[in-house]
Amino acid sequence: MIASKLLLTKYQNGILSLLLKNNHIEEISYSSLHDTGKIGDIYVAKVLNVVKNINAAFIDYQKGKRGYLPISSKYVPVLLNRTYDGRILAGDEILVQMEKEAIREKEPVFTMNLSLAGKYSVVTNANTTKSVSSKLGKQDRERLRECIPSECEYGIVIRTNAKELLQRDDLSALETECSQLIMQMAKLLREGIHRTCYSQVYQAPASYLTELRDHTSWEYEQIVTDDEMIYHEVEGFLSTYMPEKKEQLTLYQDEAITLHKLYGIETKIQELLQTKVWLNSGAYLVIEQTEAMYVIDVNSGKNIAKKPTDSYILSINLEATKEIMRQIRLRNLSGIILIDFINMEETSMKEQLMQELKRLARLDRIPTTIVDMTALGLIEITRKKTKRSLKAQLNS
Repeated sequence: MIASKLLLTKYQNGILSLLLKNNHIEEISYSSLHDTGKIGDIYVAKVLNVVKNINAAFIDYQKGKRGYLPISSKYVPVLLNRTYDGRILAGDEILVQMEKEAIREKEPVFTMNLSLAGKYSVVTNANTTKSVSSKLGKQDRERLRECIPSECEYGIVIRTNAKELLQRDDLSALETECSQLIMQMAKLLREGIHRTCYSQVYQAPASYLTELRDHTSWEYEQIVTDDEMIYHEVEGFLSTYMPEKKEQLTLYQDEAITLHKLYGIETKIQELLQTKVWLNSGAYLVIEQTEAMYVIDVNSGKNIAKKPTDSYILSINLEATKEIMRQIRLRNLSGIILIDFINMEETSMKEQLMQELKRLARLDRIPTTIVDMTALGLIEITRKKTKRSLKAQLNS
């Protein structure tokens, strides 16, 4: 029996991607089919006004659709209506790329540093730094750095995924990908400067395809979809980025039982939308959203001892820690997250809890920081905002 599968299926008005290991959700994402803009898309935007005291501008990236553009002196923007003179002015037409989706009342965030990503590398036009992922060891970084074209005018970042090429002792795929991305960037800039305002110069692949690309090869053994359109899109995407994975793609066709029923997809989704999350021990979490943050409370629940010791409470808190970090990742909670663990007196046990949180945070693909434990024993976490929460996406 195959233990790890990546399921791709239509759900409501979008496409659901679920990474299952032994029928247990490890990762989940949702891509709306009706989004007018998504992370990675590049537009010819018009600058509406510049706010100097916050070094930012407000732009229209499509007619009537506003965005927020931080201005950095490190980046030279691509202007279409005039020669750049060190200033960005109202009325300028500028190439921008969506970096963060609109979240609640906040507008989408854009950048002047255009980037094109592959499985193993990223090419950028404004930031010309050439580097290798800091998550890799020193020897690995030195080997991979040799693959970066030294005379390239663009920035290049070698991604963590490139480690699998080192394990195969074959870096040719990285060198080929870098060359292709450099040519693609040159073509995009060459053609983009001749496009009209509000044009979409580049459409990023759907998030379920980029997530498929960005998973490391060992994370799933089979890709399963029950939709022919998705099947053909994935097949074409794999041919470009991961030809070795094509044989793992399967079109599920069984009229007796649907893919949704076979894997209990609706039940799994509903569990991720509930406020209460039960733990194996009988303890439970309560996850709630306020106006400013998410609050997670750990309760002993059915796991009750007559005279609970610190070591007993620590075991509950450590169990809760794993599930909290999993729920944060699956629900895509971001911003400020405040956790109220069951109180412990021993300083060494509090430190053990903090270290476990920090270890799990490093495993998250989204930058996640364990800030501190307050005097009241509350732990504050910050997680970078890139996309809306799973609940917000499904309810939109």
